[in-house]
Amino acid sequence: MALFALAGAHPVLAQSEVPQGETTPAPATAPAASPVLNPDLRSGIVRVVVTGQEWNWKTPWAKEPPWTRPATGLVVPGRRILCASTSFGNHLLVEVQKLGEDARTPGRVTLNDPEGPLALIEVDEPGFWEDLEPLPLADPVPRDGELSVLSWQASGLLDSYPGTVRQVRAGRHGLSRTHLLTLDVATGADGLGSSEVVVADGSVVGLITGRTGNAWSAIASPVLSHFVEEAASGEWRGFPRGGFGWQNLTNPALRESLGLTENESGVRLVRVLPHGTAATALRVGDVILEVAGVPIDSTGHYEHPLYGRMLFALLFSDGRDPGDTVDVRILRDGERLKVAVPLRQIRAEADKIPPYMYGHGPDYSVVGGLIFQELTVPYLSTFGDWHRRGPPRLLIAYDRQGDMPSPERPRIVLLSSVLPDAANLGYEGVSDVIVERVNGRTIGSMDDLREAFAHPEGRFHIVEFLPGMAPERLVLDVEEAKESAERIRTAYGVDRLDSEAR
Repeated sequence: MALFALAGAHPVLAQSEVPQGETTPAPATAPAASPVLNPDLRSGIVRVVVTGQEWNWKTPWAKEPPWTRPATGLVVPGRRILCASTSFGNHLLVEVQKLGEDARTPGRVTLNDPEGPLALIEVDEPGFWEDLEPLPLADPVPRDGELSVLSWQASGLLDSYPGTVRQVRAGRHGLSRTHLLTLDVATGADGLGSSEVVVADGSVVGLITGRTGNAWSAIASPVLSHFVEEAASGEWRGFPRGGFGWQNLTNPALRESLGLTENESGVRLVRVLPHGTAATALRVGDVILEVAGVPIDSTGHYEHPLYGRMLFALLFSDGRDPGDTVDVRILRDGERLKVAVPLRQIRAEADKIPPYMYGHGPDYSVVGGLIFQELTVPYLSTFGDWHRRGPPRLLIAYDRQGDMPSPERPRIVLLSSVLPDAANLGYEGVSDVIVERVNGRTIGSMDDLREAFAHPEGRFHIVEFLPGMAPERLVLDVEEAKESAERIRTAYGVDRLDSEAR
């Protein structure tokens, strides 16, 4: 079964993990780069230094130490700088350097979309823009041939690494779940940084976001152009995506059972996100035959007129915006239909287990020393290689429910750990268990949890967990839990026992 636009359908970078190339400077063994002497290229590329700070998801009232990461920025029309990097979102300070100079000028992030990931920066100091000019963005991008990867170094040297086009494909970048037009670059350079500029024949063809296998992946220039132009008009609405999973239809018996003719091909929907594009007009069991008049083959690919064979997820995002409508031809219960599908942006916070969170920390509550919070991918990332090392029941929940919220249970709430105290004797080792009910009330969000704790059953709070998780229930004395609050604040340095407390 092939899936796209679904949490768990591909390896996801945890928010606290930095994508390949974002933090590591070029090692001493990296191949030598030749300086770029073309003044037109030098005037269109800047160095960006980002300082930020993440939340500590194990102690959610605290933050991690600040970090500083470099990125390469591309000058675009309107006196703005474009970056393709996951460093934005929890940034605290952005500084920009031009033409290899040591001086740093403060910048402002005016637009950030993690689904790129793409960000636009503005610099208010008028003198900064002297001697800077935008570089042209290529459209289309080349399918083959030579290119150069450009990057300002901390030493003030603009390096140029030779490379070639490996392929053009549909791909995802950073923490994104959206398929975008992607350029894979083969180069001998190692340890490239974030948002390095890829140039061919004097035009920008992409911005590098990280490494995939033996090649570096770049967001292709047509996507960059679309983002910049829509942002300039004030109409940026995000990237749309389908929001469904599908099954390949290569088996003859399966095809025949669905009523496909010998000349027909397509894929069968096996999952439809309730908050996604597909939910507006498509159903589980539908066979997608065509999207926007383009036939889909039995493995979920189509023939792009410029770039060849592509994953059909691209048809829902390439050059399109949320609010646009795409005609989809389907086979449903033996009947061939054409349905109009309004495209949607799927925000990360709409998923049951959000894949990333920016601009705020975890929603949490500490009751009697028990730490409750909603399950998120940033929390899972605290286990390191969490796809293999995370708690099995949490990984099962992520795989089965991560992107499938319901009105009754929009989130998964867990007891993440316990701060030992006299109020919770015997519970000290309990951690990473999913909360099912509190005081008889079903828990589907932190708001549910707070409301449930406000209505105890007599003298006790009764916390019940997902069946099969040990222990299956904890009981707290209501008064003892209240009395423990000040002890816990003092002993563990918890400034707020609830993220909603002010």
